[in-house]
Amino acid sequence: MRAAAALALALLLAACSSAAEVAGRALSTKNYDARLVGELEPAGGTACDQPMPATLVLRFKDHAAAFTPNDGTLILRGAVNEDGEVRAALNTAPPTKPPYLLTLEGRLNDDAFNGLYRTPLCTYKADLVSPTPLPHHYYEKRNPLGLGSGG
Repeated sequence: MRAAAALALALLLAACSSAAEVAGRALSTKNYDARLVGELEPAGGTACDQPMPATLVLRFKDHAAAFTPNDGTLILRGAVNEDGEVRAALNTAPPTKPPYLLTLEGRLNDDAFNGLYRTPLCTYKADLVSPTPLPHHYYEKRNPLGLGSGG
């Protein structure tokens, strides 16, 4: 009985880790060519008074674009064409309800993206740029443990 339970548990864990690996590969930071970040500024609508952060990830080999408004869990998927035009959309309504469409439209130029993010209630102006890399600080010169100081 214990052997059967252990086998079932092992199979369940293998299936979960396999699914996690697939999801990890799909969202891996090694799979994209450009990442642009910035603030979405309110540009009209009834319930949009606060700016919010956003990220746009592009993969040029298959013309894919993924946009995350408010750096949250919603991912608008779309495409980037040869002219640098980006379009992405997500319908967040349940199947039996009318569409609640979120869209991103705009254009790439140099290392930036300029466009509009629209929801049924709001419009935001999107000006996204390549992020500035964080500085590398491996240790503090006067750290209490003396790590990296040679003494």
